[in-house]
Amino acid sequence: MAGGKDIAKVVVVGGGPAGLACAAELAVRGVSVALLEKRGSLGGRVQDLSCKGKVRCRQCDVCRVHRLRSQVLASELITVHTRVELEQVERNNGRYRFDLVRPNDAINAGLCSRCGKCVEACPTGAMTKAAGKIVLDRNSCRSIQGLECERCVSVCPVGAIDLFGEEHLSVNGNAVVVATGSLEFPASEEKRLGFGEVSGVMTSMDLESFLEGKMDADLENGKKAAFILCVGSRSSSVGTPKCSSVCCKYSLRQALALKEMFPKLSITMFIMDWRGLSDDDGLLRELATTDIQVVRSRPAEIFSEGGRPAVRYESGNDVECQCYDTVVLSVGLMPDLDDDTLSQMAIPRDPWGDLKDENCADRGVFLAGSCRGPRDIGHCVADGIVAAHHAMKHLGVDHG
Repeated sequence: MAGGKDIAKVVVVGGGPAGLACAAELAVRGVSVALLEKRGSLGGRVQDLSCKGKVRCRQCDVCRVHRLRSQVLASELITVHTRVELEQVERNNGRYRFDLVRPNDAINAGLCSRCGKCVEACPTGAMTKAAGKIVLDRNSCRSIQGLECERCVSVCPVGAIDLFGEEHLSVNGNAVVVATGSLEFPASEEKRLGFGEVSGVMTSMDLESFLEGKMDADLENGKKAAFILCVGSRSSSVGTPKCSSVCCKYSLRQALALKEMFPKLSITMFIMDWRGLSDDDGLLRELATTDIQVVRSRPAEIFSEGGRPAVRYESGNDVECQCYDTVVLSVGLMPDLDDDTLSQMAIPRDPWGDLKDENCADRGVFLAGSCRGPRDIGHCVADGIVAAHHAMKHLGVDHG
């Protein structure tokens, strides 16, 4: 097989909060780790989240994951493989082998003359020039997304561009920790809420981009905003009937952060009920000090009225309608049913699609994080540490 072979005691699949915590704990105990991540960098969805405590800490744990990532990258016992996809996994005599494929860098830095002709030819802006280097955004490249193009290849005078080159490698281990995470519910599937159709309707992840200063939104003092919780959760018709458990706390942190930024922004939160909150986190106490309005109702629909999103909802025996400048859909978490790693390892699922650790430990396979069901960052970190100790026990390593 082309490429390299990496031998580790434990293979951790997934570089989000649970995977990072697991790898870090194993390394501290002297256990070598191969950490596999399909994204280009570590951190999972936390990479897309903003700190919710710019003035006061709201215990969102985003900074905790950043510290774990630094710890993992600094460890000599952890080998990190990013941008890898699984081709095959095999078990032989108690050892696992993961055959992986990773796309090569599309631009050969040794050949590239940095003339910029590829940047000029690219129709989508996927090719850019930054700090004297040509950089490709693979997610924006038409050719990589399966569309006909390759204009950059045709104009390169030195043949420095190969969009489809790849490297094959294998990783081996005596135990496996699966920490592949979960997915956000696609808000466009909840047709009645107007995402993608009604201007001013965004998801909670879009709001993260706004909080990070990466996108614009009609959110400022004097404006009106609404949060709609349980989108894709606790529903028998779309998404999952389960509660995502993390969304109440997550959305409340977002609303409080917005209120901190814009004290005169009017905020209404539509909830079924509060879940996953406790006196310890202090969020409900902080909410009580604000003028954020809480409405116990599941809105029936969102439609456009005068160019603004209008929310229709039940209030007692009446049906009311309110217009807002921005409506935030708090999307729930769903299991990744198409994950190749899980199907090849024959890990069972519960009726909702979340992974079950039934009959896994005997095979040296352990689960961590939100692949087992919705969990917030703190619980994913704790889950990863527990999985590390289970793996060490399986290996016969002292973990006291």
